[in-house]
Amino acid sequence: MRVANFRSLHNVEVPLERTTVLVGMNNAGKTSFLRALHLALGQDRRSLSPDDFYSPDSRQNTEDEICIDFRIVPINGEGTRQSEFDQIWYDSDFGGDLVSTDSKDREFIAVRTRITFDAVKNDFVLKRLLLADWPKFEDWQKSPEKGRAPRRFEQIISFFMDAQRDLVTDLKDRSSYIGKLLSKIDISKEDIVALETQLQSLNEDIVTKSDVLSHMREALGGLGKTVPSFGEGVEVTPVSKKVRDITKGLGVQFKDSSESSFPLDAHGMGTRSWASLLTYQAYVSWLARQAVDTHLPFHPILSLEEPEAHLHPNAQRSVYEQLANTPGQKIISTHSPYVAGHADLSAIRHFRKAGAATQIKSLPVDLAPEDVRKIRREVMHTRGELLFARAVVLFEGETEEQALPIFARHHWDQYPFERGVAFVGVGGDGNYLPFIRTLKAMGIPWLIFSDGEPSAQKCVAVALSGIRSAPEDCDIVTLPNDASIEKYLIDEGYRERLQTAIIEFFRPFHSPEHEEAKSNEIRGWSDTKILQFMEGHKTALSPYWARAISELDGDRSIPTAICDLLNRIDSAIT
Repeated sequence: MRVANFRSLHNVEVPLERTTVLVGMNNAGKTSFLRALHLALGQDRRSLSPDDFYSPDSRQNTEDEICIDFRIVPINGEGTRQSEFDQIWYDSDFGGDLVSTDSKDREFIAVRTRITFDAVKNDFVLKRLLLADWPKFEDWQKSPEKGRAPRRFEQIISFFMDAQRDLVTDLKDRSSYIGKLLSKIDISKEDIVALETQLQSLNEDIVTKSDVLSHMREALGGLGKTVPSFGEGVEVTPVSKKVRDITKGLGVQFKDSSESSFPLDAHGMGTRSWASLLTYQAYVSWLARQAVDTHLPFHPILSLEEPEAHLHPNAQRSVYEQLANTPGQKIISTHSPYVAGHADLSAIRHFRKAGAATQIKSLPVDLAPEDVRKIRREVMHTRGELLFARAVVLFEGETEEQALPIFARHHWDQYPFERGVAFVGVGGDGNYLPFIRTLKAMGIPWLIFSDGEPSAQKCVAVALSGIRSAPEDCDIVTLPNDASIEKYLIDEGYRERLQTAIIEFFRPFHSPEHEEAKSNEIRGWSDTKILQFMEGHKTALSPYWARAISELDGDRSIPTAICDLLNRIDSAIT
């Protein structure tokens, strides 16, 4: 897909896999991309508005043209591109004049959707055109056009499901996927006669055995005395007497145990949302079965928002695998690190706003298998939330992970996650590279906060040498004088605050006398003794000294190097 001037998609290109996962912060353009895809495939014209035109400021801009190109290529069962479409596509009138060939004599179909706004008619003008070529991205809008394209493709069907899914609502909507599926109920005439005879008998049994229903039928029989048309009597039908009406009262119940079941509207939104998605799977698999039976090609494309909506984390982990087994092609937007963590790395597309325009990045496809394994294990499976950050700070371990957010909250007067900033410990000074590769590929600004010790500096240098281009999007804050963070704080003159933190660390004391004696002892410690204690209790002590220092007044409330780090974060996310 290539998109220009649609909402925040000023000029983007997105390769699509069999299952593609879109990640990024809110308002980054993920839903806009799903809408553009649905619009290009001929399904979503009614949702257009003047606000859909890209505008770098707040003014409406309908003077430009929205342009959406998509290319279809033939693949085999393993996903490898083939030179030609299968004959079944030509037999369905999909091929012929629609097909073009590239410089390697490989077939493809490329379609352009042009959308303009006619101010005189106060309406949108939409044209679909076939493209003769698929040039490099830099020149894509100059691609020559070779004639009109079909208004829609019968064999390639686009479906869109937003995050507001609810099977309870779907059951009442004839245009929903379960509504469409229920409309396809097909029973032979002989079976209908037999079933309606059984329904008639069932209704009679229910009314006869119910005193209330029998009494009501007898009372309503009085209508025949005043309304001649009711002279034949009155029927009371607790159950629909016609097969065609059975689905009107269709309900769905889920069993919590072998003893009890509850109607769907008694369940939570997670169950109802996921059930709605399962009805899509049922509908599409039914269409796929019909296509096989009629020897017609069929390629559904699902644009899906937030499949994890209302589901608990363990359920979210299973979502991706279930979706991956759904027929057709799936493009999924998600805010769940659990869903993203189960996706193939090559299928993840990161969306990020740069000013008014969306930027879209993905991981390199030529990483060695071991590099891919490390990214999956060390980043995606345990730190997937960094895909949704505005900026990420990397450091060695737990000391910084506990202390830095305390200073950040003091600096911003809000929690780091409220500003979209993630503080991430890489689990040791030799583990930077998988994180750096991921963040750099996704275009997420990243910073390193490193001890000044020679071994730590060496590990940072080795990690930076593992990326193939200059780390122009990275800042490194290194503590001065080859110092660890504990030594740095002592050198910065925080001796008294560190002693206060150590005293707080020992609370509660056995008695006031014990507190006074221990406090006097700690106040008498030398710098060497303080450093030894801090290094012996690195992780446990770090929140105490971070809070003690942040309680100071003025510039002293944040150490100079950490203040420098936070100021650089401000620059990165401005």
